[in-house]
Amino acid sequence: MKTIGQRKVSCGIDIVLISRIEAAAKSPRFLKRVFTEAELGYSLKKRSPHKHLAGRFAAKEACLKALATGLGKGAGWKDIEVVNSGDGGPALKLSSVAKEYLSGRKAFLSIAYTKDLAAASVVVE
Repeated sequence: MKTIGQRKVSCGIDIVLISRIEAAAKSPRFLKRVFTEAELGYSLKKRSPHKHLAGRFAAKEACLKALATGLGKGAGWKDIEVVNSGDGGPALKLSSVAKEYLSGRKAFLSIAYTKDLAAASVVVE
């Protein structure tokens, strides 16, 4: 974590194979454990649902890294939800458990895709 002035800035990044999430998504248990109902509803309506699930998975991983908490040691999968912001871009909706790690800071999310990969970056400042 880097300090700029009085603020602490941290970032996290993750990249995932879309095919890996497509294979894992065959398990209803995986889907229910990792994604919120809203995330599933959004992604499964898309022409390429696994692409959007992979983006959300990468975003959750990147957020855990930026918050400097390990999975199960702090925030869990469903404590981090990827939503659409007012301008249509991705944003993070954090549970009260995950918000504690923000310590009043703000989290910013970016998701990018290639044919085979989904990548996400989270900056907390």
